[in-house]
Amino acid sequence: MPTNAKRSPPERGYVLHSYPYKETSLIVDVFTVDHGRMAMVAKGAKRPGSALRGALLSLQPLELIWSGRGEVRTLIQAQWRPGQSWLTGRALMCGMYLNELLIKLLPREDPHPKLFEAYAAALLTLGELPQGSDQSAVLREFEVTLLAELGYGLELGVDVVTGEPVHADRLYRYDMLRGPSERGAGETVSGAALLALASGRFDTPRIAAEAREFVQRVIAAHLERRALRSIDVLADLRALSQRLDSQSPRRRSTSCTSPTP
Repeated sequence: MPTNAKRSPPERGYVLHSYPYKETSLIVDVFTVDHGRMAMVAKGAKRPGSALRGALLSLQPLELIWSGRGEVRTLIQAQWRPGQSWLTGRALMCGMYLNELLIKLLPREDPHPKLFEAYAAALLTLGELPQGSDQSAVLREFEVTLLAELGYGLELGVDVVTGEPVHADRLYRYDMLRGPSERGAGETVSGAALLALASGRFDTPRIAAEAREFVQRVIAAHLERRALRSIDVLADLRALSQRLDSQSPRRRSTSCTSPTP
């Protein structure tokens, strides 16, 4: 069989993580539009003259070609696709948080084209937001989409016991297997936070914080005690921002988790 016949067609993808393999190569964890998460070996990618060396950029859109059929494919070509701004500062940390969610929650070889497009859109939006902007809506939208794609979709609009619409001024108990109810058991959450998650609008810092904490409790339940390192870093950034704000009352908050995780 000709060598070219073993190659995949070009496919859109992103590098989620990479680590050294032997002296000159890398193992790369990639997220592709049609094949989901995949592990690939990038042979010779650490050599100065390698065409792959400068292309394997995290949080940037790529076009990938690979070969092989086993658990770890062989990456043949990676080409950068323009259009995505470089993420810096808190936006970069938010992108790393999204990557960590995918690595720890998304099984390999499990295609999720809708989730791929949601991820691409989230990175694009993070790159376009002005510095200091609130990223809450971007992250919460992706988290809700991720949970839905994994089969853990959140019921956000209806009391699952009475069938009545969720009311912003009421307090609910959220059963992870069913949804919210005033008379149920589970995590406590306000109707205002549930409706904010449903609409993607967070009108006050209090609602944004409650929605963030609620979704992250849901995610933590599905992680099965696997901690997210990026959340700890973002929490430290948020605490630092709050200390700076307390020292300068007129300073506008730029925390990634009023905006982010």
